[in-house]
Amino acid sequence: MEEEPILEEIGDNTERWIQKISLWVSLLLTTALVVWYYQANPRDSPEVIKMRVFFKEKNREVGKFINMDKNEQIAFAFKSKHPFYKHYVMTSTEEQESIRSLIHISTDYTPNQYWFNLFFMWVMCFTTFWFLGLMAEACIVIMRRNSEARIKTYKKEKEQLLASTENESGGE
Repeated sequence: MEEEPILEEIGDNTERWIQKISLWVSLLLTTALVVWYYQANPRDSPEVIKMRVFFKEKNREVGKFINMDKNEQIAFAFKSKHPFYKHYVMTSTEEQESIRSLIHISTDYTPNQYWFNLFFMWVMCFTTFWFLGLMAEACIVIMRRNSEARIKTYKKEKEQLLASTENESGGE
């Protein structure tokens, strides 16, 4: 005979403590992860922010410039008033590639993007950790209910065994 798990709510302090611990562990883990990310990946310097805003504002012009051949770039750089173009022409190929990649990721850049990213990273990590905590909490509750059902079944069987032994000894 298989024992049926207890399906009604067990309203005890242990489950409330498990819920509180799950929430606070999620909050602390999330905050620690975001602080670690913040320290490992600092915000761009003001010069880089200014350059990225320039790339966003002059997206079409800068895109055409980086797709020109070398001679056209030199001619455009000396015709243009902005110092970026002259700097780009005079830099090494490796630095030009890093500037090129910065241009491509700056098309929709906003100066406060870093803070929005940190906030939404916190939200996503919190919901993930909290969900995992809730799943662990549910597993604990199910295991407790099953073990309580087994204990009740064991007690019933023990009582039945005692009653049957008393009936047998009393009937003789």
